[in-house]
Amino acid sequence: MKPQPLILRADSRRLRREFVMLPYRLYRGDPCWVPPLVGEEKKFLQPRHNPFLRGNEVELFLCRRGNETVGRIAAVLNRDHQRHHNDRCGFFGMFECVNDPLVAERLLGAAGDWLRERGVDTLRGPASFSLNSVAGLLIDGFDLPPAVMMAYNPPYYRQLFAGLGLREVMKFFAYEVSRDTIRFPRAAERLEGRLRDEGIRFRSFDLQHAERDMATLIDLFNRAWADNWGFVPTTLEEGLDDLKKMRPVIRPDLILLAEKNGSAVGFSLSLPDINQALRPLNGRLFPLNWLRLLRNLRRIDRIRVTLMGVLQEYRHLGIDLVFYKMTSANAKRYGIHKAEMSWILESNEAMNRVLRHINARITKTYAIFEKGLGNG
Repeated sequence: MKPQPLILRADSRRLRREFVMLPYRLYRGDPCWVPPLVGEEKKFLQPRHNPFLRGNEVELFLCRRGNETVGRIAAVLNRDHQRHHNDRCGFFGMFECVNDPLVAERLLGAAGDWLRERGVDTLRGPASFSLNSVAGLLIDGFDLPPAVMMAYNPPYYRQLFAGLGLREVMKFFAYEVSRDTIRFPRAAERLEGRLRDEGIRFRSFDLQHAERDMATLIDLFNRAWADNWGFVPTTLEEGLDDLKKMRPVIRPDLILLAEKNGSAVGFSLSLPDINQALRPLNGRLFPLNWLRLLRNLRRIDRIRVTLMGVLQEYRHLGIDLVFYKMTSANAKRYGIHKAEMSWILESNEAMNRVLRHINARITKTYAIFEKGLGNG
């Protein structure tokens, strides 16, 4: 007879290491899982390295059965979300679990109890630690590795969630195009010239003034995305932290700004898919994997269009279509011939329509789940 699964808080250095290392054991042998760098995963849990943790609360839980760790979860009190939406929603993230409904029940129960004690009435996730980071449960498209900063999980997680009463509240998609499949409507050839006549110019990210341009991107993101489902503003501190992490792989002409008379009205941010370089390293850089990483970085052939936004009054002018066309042309110079556009909310019909127009196809579907916590 199996021992009963027990929950404990990962509140020591040893237990936090167990928390970090669990996925490396659970996914061993999975050809699509991309092991993140262990050192970066450890930093993600430290407030001095992760600005999110300086203004929000997170509690980490492990589930043990006998001497074996069989699951983990993070309970997330996202005060930024609560302030912006004026609700009592809490989140869970970093969920990993063996295929056992009882283990999943104990994990989600522990996260729910911790959040309920702090006045939360709704549990939502997965999000690690917010929708501005790695978020969503993969529910379709398990045959391809995830792009950079996109989630991956076994198919059975969806059944575990459903069995515990969590319901899907939003889906979002990852689209893909390649050099051979992308098609632009004829109007796109004339569009940039027409926008230029209206005073709209396009330029690349300026690495010489990287902090200034990142501040502009953050401002545009917070204004352009304000009406999107689940939106939470990001801070300049978080943006500059992301810039520091991204800087080694940034290609300036894959980050574009649209300006009207010198004032920014839209942006597009694409990154080389560093997951292609990380995948063979098994989460380690030393002793010699850093040499493999340098070699692998030169072989990346895919980008992820990570973010795009246009201010409300400048939408429907085709700025987004020009962003895609310019990004496609610029990417070719780096030997990149594939792109993932993710994530795109199911409810964002305008962006879904643009992607269909350029012959992009959905390769992965993700979902956010939710459950009322009641009174215990």
